[in-house]
Amino acid sequence: MRVTNRMLITNVLTNINNNLQNMGKVQKQMSSGKRVTRPSDDPIVVARVLSFKTALAQQDQYDKNMADARGWLDASESALNMATATLQRARELAVYGANGTMPEASLKALAAEVDQLIDELIQTANTSYGGRFLFGGTTTTSAPFKREKDPVSGKDLVSYNGNTGSLDWEVAQGVTITVNENGQKIFMEAVNGSQSIFELLFDLKDHLEKSEHSEVGNTIGEFDQAIDHLLNIRATLGAKSKRLEMAQERLFVAKIGLTETMSKLEDIDLAETVMYYKNAENVYQAALATAAMVLQPSLVHYLR
Repeated sequence: MRVTNRMLITNVLTNINNNLQNMGKVQKQMSSGKRVTRPSDDPIVVARVLSFKTALAQQDQYDKNMADARGWLDASESALNMATATLQRARELAVYGANGTMPEASLKALAAEVDQLIDELIQTANTSYGGRFLFGGTTTTSAPFKREKDPVSGKDLVSYNGNTGSLDWEVAQGVTITVNENGQKIFMEAVNGSQSIFELLFDLKDHLEKSEHSEVGNTIGEFDQAIDHLLNIRATLGAKSKRLEMAQERLFVAKIGLTETMSKLEDIDLAETVMYYKNAENVYQAALATAAMVLQPSLVHYLR
């Protein structure tokens, strides 16, 4: 096969172009810090990297869900802590009022304080978190508790306008957790499973206003039931919050592992890449030097 000057020139230019492309590829890796940036770089590695990125995105969403769930649980527990304090104060007033030697004026003053405690407890029961009411079940956009008059008896009462639905957060693939406790269970079924905390407070107020010492004393045991009821619910909320805290810690460790593995696949070793770049640069410079010699005009070049 006869090798012509044109063939030499073509080969030289092709090699220069290939070397330039290799140098450009390594230079791009150094500037981006990534070994692969598109599927054609390494289809298998790119597919694995995309898989890891999808998994990390899912874990980020689960982490956000758990953070929101913990916020809801902690806000609920904090509200019930205030409700417990309110009931403990009402129990103290019941103990004072059960004293048969307390004058009528003092009993009426205690009744007035109980009335304030009722409003305080309603405000606590209508606590919201992020613009959503905590204790209305799935009815989160309107206040679940309201003080009003009974249309028949004319007596004060507190109505519950929520439901008993549950709010479930997905915290892992196929795993959900209920973050709420509804107001029906918490406040309306607190004593003997049927009497509401508000009824108990209204009864205490009524007995104090009427100076019914023995009836006032009878409410003390019922307040103990109501307080224990709230403490049990708070314990449940606290346990769920702790579970989510531990789950978030596990997720954090898993995300670190995924990120490290993805980095090994995707990111360059800078020192190694710089070495490759210097090698590619040397090859390119050598190709240019060779081209300078091959491309020099000669008598043969003009005569062929």
